[in-house]
Formats: sequence, C-alpha cells, structure tokens
Amino acid sequence: IEARVTHVVDTEELDPQEYALTKDYAVQHGFRAQLNAPMLQEGRAIGCICLRRRNPGAFTSRQIELLETFAAQAVIAIQNVHLFTELREALEYQTATSEVLKVMSRSTFDLGPVLQTVIETAARLCKAEMGGVFQLEDDGAFHWKAGHALDPRYQEHERETPHYPGEDTLVGRVALRGAPVSELDALNDPAYGPRDMAEIGQVRSMLGVPMLRDGRLFGVMCLARTRVEAFSTKQVEAMTVFADQAVIAIENVRLINEIRDKSHQLEVASQHKSQFLANMSHELRTPLNAIIGYTEMMADGLYGDVPEKAQGVLERVQANGRHLLGLINDVLDLSKIEAGQLVLAMEEYSVADMVGTVLSATESLARAKNLRLGSDVPAGLPTGTGDARRLTQVLLNLVGNAIKFTDQGSVEVRAAQVDGRFELSVVDTGFGIAPEDQAKIFEEFQQVDNTSTRKKGGTGLGLSISRRIVELHGGRITVESEVGKGSIFKVVVPVNASPIKEAAQ
Repeated sequence: IEARVTHVVDTEELDPQEYALTKDYAVQHGFRAQLNAPMLQEGRAIGCICLRRRNPGAFTSRQIELLETFAAQAVIAIQNVHLFTELREALEYQTATSEVLKVMSRSTFDLGPVLQTVIETAARLCKAEMGGVFQLEDDGAFHWKAGHALDPRYQEHERETPHYPGEDTLVGRVALRGAPVSELDALNDPAYGPRDMAEIGQVRSMLGVPMLRDGRLFGVMCLARTRVEAFSTKQVEAMTVFADQAVIAIENVRLINEIRDKSHQLEVASQHKSQFLANMSHELRTPLNAIIGYTEMMADGLYGDVPEKAQGVLERVQANGRHLLGLINDVLDLSKIEAGQLVLAMEEYSVADMVGTVLSATESLARAKNLRLGSDVPAGLPTGTGDARRLTQVLLNLVGNAIKFTDQGSVEVRAAQVDGRFELSVVDTGFGIAPEDQAKIFEEFQQVDNTSTRKKGGTGLGLSISRRIVELHGGRITVESEVGKGSIFKVVVPVNASPIKEAAQ
C-alpha cells in the first residue's frame, strides 16, 4: 500500500491490533525479525521480497540497499517475461492469421474449409476446447456452419437447431446485442436456456462474438471451455479479429460466385449473339449477292441496252453492294471467331503466289491514287502450311488499309523467313499512327480517332479479324509507326502452322 521498505527488528514489539496477522504468523513459523522491499513499477508495488530471521535484530543499511536492488532486478525480470509473453502471443496471432489467409486464398469457392480453419485457430489461441460458427441466412435465423471438437450429440443438435435473435442462447444474445457476450458458467446460469445440451457437451464458460461488416450482421462465432474460466479482454479482441476474417471470407465467396454466374450468363449471351450474327449474315449475303449479280448482268447488257444515266446508277449500286457485302463478311468472320466456329483449312501455300494475288487485287486502288505498289519477296522461300485463303485475307486487309491511309508515296509488301517463321510486312508512307492509338487498333470496332481516319470510313473490324486469324495460326501481328512517316504492319506465322483453337475463344 505504501510502496516503501518496512523493517521489523522484533515482531514481538509490533502493535498487536495493527499487525495481528503478522504476530500470529511469526509465532506459528518461528521468526522474530523481518525486512520487506517493494518491487516497484512506475511507483506502484507489483510485488514484494520478504526476508525473515528467527532471532530479533536489525538488518544493516547495506543489506537493506541490496534487497532494494534485488527487488528492482525482479521487476525487470517480470517485465521481460511479460514482454516475451506478449511477443510470443503476437507472433502466434500473426502466424494464425497467416494460416487463415492462406486457406482463404486457396478455398476461393468453398467457404467450409475457411470457417473450419478460423474456428480451430481461434479456439487454440484463446485456450478454448470447443467452438462453432453460425451464419445468418435468408430465413432470419443463424445456422451452424462449422464446429471444432464438439461432442457429436451436441454438434448434431446445433446443426439441426436454428437460432434467432433474442433467444436465451449464446447465439441469440449476441445476435440481439450485436456485441460480444460472455457466459461465465452455462451450467449454473438459470437464464441460459439449453442447459441440458450444455451438460451433454460439458460446456461451462462461453464467449460469443458477432461477425460484423459495415454494421451488417453476417453471423456469430462461439468458443466454449469445459472449465469455469472467464475469457480475457485480449482473447475477446482476438476473437473479434477472427470474426472479421470469417466475414471477409463469406463476402469473397459470395462476390466470386456472383462474378462466376454473371460471367457464365455473359458467355451464353455472347454465344447467342455470335450465332445470331452468323445466321443473319448468311441470310443477308444471299439476297445481296443476287442484287450484285443482277446489276452486273444489267450493266453488261444481258437484259438489253442500258441508258447512259442508268449505267452510272448501276455501277454505284454494284460498288455499294460490294462494300456492304464486305462489311457483312467481316461481321460473319467475327461472329464465327467469337463462337469458336472459325476452322482453318490447312493446306500448302506459296508466299510469292499469295503476295502476287494480293497485289493484283489492290493494283487498281493504288493506281487510282497514283501510289507505287510493289513487293520484295526473295526467291527460294519454302512452301508453307496454313489456311492460304485466310492469310491472303489478312494481307488484303493490311494492303487495303495502307492504300486507304496513304495519299502519296508507296506501299510495299515484304517477305522473309526467320527461324522457321514467315515474316510478312506491309510498309507504307502514309499518315502514321500515334503511340496511344497503336494498341487499340487491333480491338473490335476501334479506329484511330482523327479526322482523316473518319473520312476514310470503315467498321474497325478488319485488323481485329486479321489478328485473330494470325493467332489461330500460332503467330502474331504488330505495328511500328510514327505520325507523318508511315507504318509497318508485320505478320509473323510459323512456316508449318498448327491450328490453335483456344485463340478463337
């Protein structure tokens, strides 16, 4: 009380009223002199070192000084033990939390293992023999989800019995208050309802903690001991942390399942959309081909002479019809790719012949703009294996785009063989593409966003389809460009390609 040294030279001289217990104790154990030194921590006595002698007589000042030193050293020792214990507990909590987080990361879609690990870890750290997790469900009741070391009969009862807020059970009390609830002794608490089950489960001291997030109650975690021993404040705090982790796990599983369901729905919708586009594209192409064919026959005079004015109109109908047919073909190709229905027709092909076909098809377009159209294809290139028609489609798209976006200069197709792969490049002296636009031009319905491009028209599907076709061959397509200095589109495919189905998904 006084936090000071007390020195008794002879216990028989003590006031019998003030020190009655000491006098009785001295007689009982046969000592006469006593020296007490307080163990002081921040001015407060946390203990005492007591020396006794059988004969009366004073302790020397040196002895008193030594005892005070030993008392101070004892305080340091106690503090060290406390620090070590706290450090060890902190490490245990960190390790336990790490274990729970590992299970949470592995059990992405399964909540059971996570809740089981949480309650087992909480029971171990809080020195409890049993534990259980109860989750709030749509019926407004709390249902058993995981348990640790429970008597089978007790666990079966908990599994089959829903708990409601306000009931005289631990779960009901926690659910009603939304705060931790301690039960010192369930067997001796007349207000605790299921005492018969507590006897079966040998449940005495209990702790229940709400599983909360942003004020919303998700469930209740409970611990129980087979002995009467109150849970400490630190254990309640630790249990609250584990309850928070359980809530995070519940939310993660819910969100992941929602995302998975939405992804499946979107996948189904995308397949339906792709199938619809494919069907509609076929339905549109048939009458459109007929329109183009009849206009060509009319323009050729198969149905009689056509007036000069009508001839111009027919030519415009043909041009617009072919343009529309090209757009429909692009949509059809895209829908086939998205639906995974684009199958490569693998055959042997000649790079030189393929480049020649492309130049022949685009020569008139280049001539109309006074552009030089050429090629650099070395002799002796090996025969390749792939879908020649689709690769020709890719080159036609690249050369057509190069001519479209080049107003003066040249367009050239180059070919080479490097390490078992063909490198096909289309080089132009056109407008060029800004760095921020180079990545997105290969995406669907994307075009370089500038005035000149908008004037040139197009759907923005050609490069996307070309990229998919090249990837189906196990290759890649890239672009190098600088504004005002032209562009180089490069296609790299294996000489002997093997179809890669996954690229179409």
